[in-house]
Amino acid sequence: MTLLGADRADITPPGPVPLAGYAFRAELGPATEVLAPLQLRTLVLGEEGAEPVVIIGADLLWWGTELVRTLRQDVQATFGIPGEHLVLHATHTHSGPQTALHMTPSLGEVDESYLESLRRTVLRSIEAALGRREQVSLEFSRAPAEVSVNRRWARTGGRLPRTPIDQELTAVSFRNAGGDRVAMLVHFACHPVVHHGNAITSDFPGAVCAQLERDTAPLVMYLQGCCGDVNPDRYDPDGSYHNGGQDEIEAMGHDLAQVVRGALATPQHHGIANVALRRSRVELPLQQRASLEHLHAWATESGCRGQWSRLMLDHPDRFKRDPYLDLVRVDLAPNLQLLGMPAEPLSSYGLHTKAVSNNTCLPLGYTDGMTTYLVGEQHQREGGYEPEEAPLYMGLPALLAPTTEQVVLDAITDLLTAQPGQRQAQHKTVIKP
Repeated sequence: MTLLGADRADITPPGPVPLAGYAFRAELGPATEVLAPLQLRTLVLGEEGAEPVVIIGADLLWWGTELVRTLRQDVQATFGIPGEHLVLHATHTHSGPQTALHMTPSLGEVDESYLESLRRTVLRSIEAALGRREQVSLEFSRAPAEVSVNRRWARTGGRLPRTPIDQELTAVSFRNAGGDRVAMLVHFACHPVVHHGNAITSDFPGAVCAQLERDTAPLVMYLQGCCGDVNPDRYDPDGSYHNGGQDEIEAMGHDLAQVVRGALATPQHHGIANVALRRSRVELPLQQRASLEHLHAWATESGCRGQWSRLMLDHPDRFKRDPYLDLVRVDLAPNLQLLGMPAEPLSSYGLHTKAVSNNTCLPLGYTDGMTTYLVGEQHQREGGYEPEEAPLYMGLPALLAPTTEQVVLDAITDLLTAQPGQRQAQHKTVIKP
């Protein structure tokens, strides 16, 4: 028998706070306006008598890796739930506070008091969800949602090739013994960047969840897919982007909510929830690191490279350490899984995940921390923000090597196909039960 408990909590900053997501905001100061509240949604899932899996989705850019580590310790100490059973996912709104330490300041300064408040809210929400568990079954549906576009193609006015993106929306419903829908997951891949201003908003993921919570399910959690090269379809032919206000955010939320409602009318798949979790680690190959002489020379610059150089000089251990990804697989039913990555993955990683799993696995970025953009070999050849600038903003010690894409794709394949405990040494990937 599978049990589910759910809770929703407000995580809107109570006062002015610097926002994360756009480097140009660094000169604008803390945000003082709230267009839409930020929410944290918690699901506690597990078989009766077994240690549950806790899935949290929050209206944040991402979860800082250090904060993830602290919260896992808190969950173990407070509830006796293994820290590895905590899965922290972010919708990737670009209009919320920074939660990651040791990134360049222009990407958003951390407000320590907000982090502490967020930490307390997480624990209260888990406690509330644990007290509301009931028996559930699971069903899910899929439908196309053509509201997004390949942003590298759109930004360049078609100068760069249009590569495939994932425009499939998946809605997962949990129903109690009486047949009532008690919680939902909505999975889609698109950057929440309708809004570019210096104001707090959950952007369209928050809008679609709030609209569905009025008439479809008491709690709706948005799961962000591999959207590193996907934006809302708001571009002119010359590559100009239309920044929108809250009204336009609500309109996109309405469009996606309608897609969800249409999909729910004809469920395509049914299953009984049977929750299990596995993790794996994959080391990321890098290009050659810069010399200390170069770091000292660049540290005098005012731009991104200067900020990055100063960050590396201030944290030499980070500069020397090889980065890695901790992937997580959560089985929700025999024919439905989640695959979370602590990175900003481009569409190719999500499409690969669906292909390898025969479209039973939903790929998630922004899960359990943040390492860097996961770009592909083609994007490295083309250049641009994702392969050349984003790693500096995010504090990676060097740019990713051209072999990174294949290494990560192989690790995803391993995690989706290997038996628990199997070691895949050739990819430096360890599968953990």
